Amino acid sequence: MECTVNSAACPACGVWSNRIDGSYLRFPADVPSAGRSVVLQLRVRRFACRNSGCTRRTFAPSPTSTTESRRRPR
Repeated sequence: MECTVNSAACPACGVWSNRIDGSYLRFPADVPSAGRSVVLQLRVRRFACRNSGCTRRTFAPSPTSTTESRRRPR
């Protein structure tokens, strides 16, 4: 799966950016499906913050819309 977000707000200062600074892979854990293991691979974009006074130079948008934060069953 690939993240196709074109812009995002910096979590530190709130300024919106559409300057892509690269990407990285996330592997969120998932439970087996029909007795088989499932591996999710998400390519997430990193953005460059446009606010020169911000403490964060780059950031990635939260993936909560794709992978809701929850505990895995034991």
